[in-house]
Amino acid sequence: MLSNKLKTKILISVLSACVLTLVILVGIYAFFPCKFRDEILKTCNNTPIDRHLVYAVIRCESSFNKDKVSNKGAIGLMQIMPKTGDYISNLYFGGVKLDLFLPSDNILLGVTYLNYLFEKFEDEKTALASYNAGEGRVSIWLENKEFSTDGKTLTKIPFEETENYVRKVLLYTKFYKILWP
Repeated sequence: MLSNKLKTKILISVLSACVLTLVILVGIYAFFPCKFRDEILKTCNNTPIDRHLVYAVIRCESSFNKDKVSNKGAIGLMQIMPKTGDYISNLYFGGVKLDLFLPSDNILLGVTYLNYLFEKFEDEKTALASYNAGEGRVSIWLENKEFSTDGKTLTKIPFEETENYVRKVLLYTKFYKILWP
């Protein structure tokens, strides 16, 4: 039979483990939020782009800060460059001026741009690299045998920042699929 002192120690240990687990879970969900869900679902439902990938891109690009402006001038949740936003708007939306600070417009342009890149490059890692480094730069890399053996898929990404970005987006996508099925 266990003494009261031992029972108390076991109870405290179990409660501590429960509290720690709860704190860890809250932290994980806080790190991988599901903000702007309606806008993301509405936009992704009209494209083959997976919503979990969009959450991961937004997490990496702006940490869900709709007002973020990068030092290079990229704007909003999905960090769209104004020239890229205009290009995508002209290509898909008749040139309508969209507000990059407005989450619904930013997500629409970002998801449409991702879809454009996925169609152009056909390879997930290559498309994501082009989202980060620019499609022109990635096209040049694809012509270099050091970075691509087939001219279609990057086997090596020469920019460490872009390599880390692609790795992080793919990892975060897995977390979003687990946390927000």
